[in-house]
Amino acid sequence: MQFPICYFCLKTGLLCKTCYEKLKKGEISKLDIEVAKWFLDNEEKYPQLKDCTFYKAVQKDDFLVVLIGCKNKRLTALWRKLGKVLSDEKGVNVRIIEKTSSLRGLLSQLFFPAKVISLNTIWLPDGSCESTIKVAPEDLKKLPADVKALEEVIRELVGETVYIAT
Repeated sequence: MQFPICYFCLKTGLLCKTCYEKLKKGEISKLDIEVAKWFLDNEEKYPQLKDCTFYKAVQKDDFLVVLIGCKNKRLTALWRKLGKVLSDEKGVNVRIIEKTSSLRGLLSQLFFPAKVISLNTIWLPDGSCESTIKVAPEDLKKLPADVKALEEVIRELVGETVYIAT
């Protein structure tokens, strides 16, 4: 498995100069290091992880989202299983999602079993963009976390301001 910090730093728990600079600049967080260490420790139990890459972990309140990517594989069943194991160990609700270039695809994984009805993106004059995500009112109770926590998680994962509407 590939990680945003070097293997030696994960194994020893001590950060080299390069990894320390990444932490200082905010490219990685202490949570990223903690979750990456967990994946490294469990890599032998789950050999499917060998071709995967850990990108980022974001936690808001009691909801943790882990962003993973795998070469030419869709491992949805494995993500649910690992999410359950990690959830039991950390005592928080965990959702492991696959990295995708499509915001709608990312949201579908994050909101499952709730469905995204529509996604509207507005491009602002300063070059940034904001998106409004529409979820059916009856699906609001199916969301894995409260709306504000989900908005913050998405903002950290994709670097875009989002609003969840009903």
